[in-house]
Amino acid sequence: MNFKEYLQQKQYSNTTVSRYTEGIQNFLTWLQQEDIRAEQFTYNELLDFMRYCHQKGISKRSVHNILCMVRHYCNYLIVEKQRTDNPAAGVFIKGLVRKLPTNLLSMEEMEELFKQYSVQLNVDASKKIMFGLMVYQGLTVGEIMRLQGHHLRMKDGKIFIKGTKRTNERLLDLKAVQITELQNYLTKNKFKEGALFAEQIKKPLSERNINNRIKYMFDQLKKLNAKVINAKQMRSSVITFWLRQNNLRQVQYLSGHKYVSSTERYQTNNLDDLQNELQQHHPMK
Repeated sequence: MNFKEYLQQKQYSNTTVSRYTEGIQNFLTWLQQEDIRAEQFTYNELLDFMRYCHQKGISKRSVHNILCMVRHYCNYLIVEKQRTDNPAAGVFIKGLVRKLPTNLLSMEEMEELFKQYSVQLNVDASKKIMFGLMVYQGLTVGEIMRLQGHHLRMKDGKIFIKGTKRTNERLLDLKAVQITELQNYLTKNKFKEGALFAEQIKKPLSERNINNRIKYMFDQLKKLNAKVINAKQMRSSVITFWLRQNNLRQVQYLSGHKYVSSTERYQTNNLDDLQNELQQHHPMK
């Protein structure tokens, strides 16, 4: 199995596979020039490569991307039993700050929003349900768009979220405040096929039907709380709240993150000083 086949086996997109197989050549070419075997390079030699990139004027962001490819390549070599370690694991660029969730809402604020929104007479049931799924299950817009009736397991009080190439599947508990509205909606739409929350109005249905209705929903929510921004803010707020209540692996499952590093980035919101994060990164001098 070659590196390309390894990436395909991991179900990466064709674009990612192409970018990684071409991009890793920068590192492999440097190893060849230095007469170092890919199966034997060390952590210190990886730092030498980073310094070489710096001297060549390659941006920190580009080096970061190459390091990501090197990590994957080492994992491939481990699978092929050509290495037993990954020198690139945990190596990051100092000064390259990851984007952190900002403008978060507290769970109290989100629950109050849900209560206020639920009693609005001009809001249809589907919007109330969709907002509840964001607040209590942390669903993304894409996940809501893909929901179908059979994903709801009302007898068990659970909802199944199908996985994708970027997310893991999960089975989540529904809250008591969601059950009645959901049950009524399912009864009313028991013959609906396909997307659960898509609604035929005047125009032919499209995948943007639900997306546009969610955008309108947030326009309504902003009138109830000026701090509301969008669905990403809502999900970030929920995940940050979960991390205060559960351990990292539990939150990784609840969030559907494929990699625990995706969950870890939300932990920094609990720190008083976000600058502490920079001290954990390796320098590039």
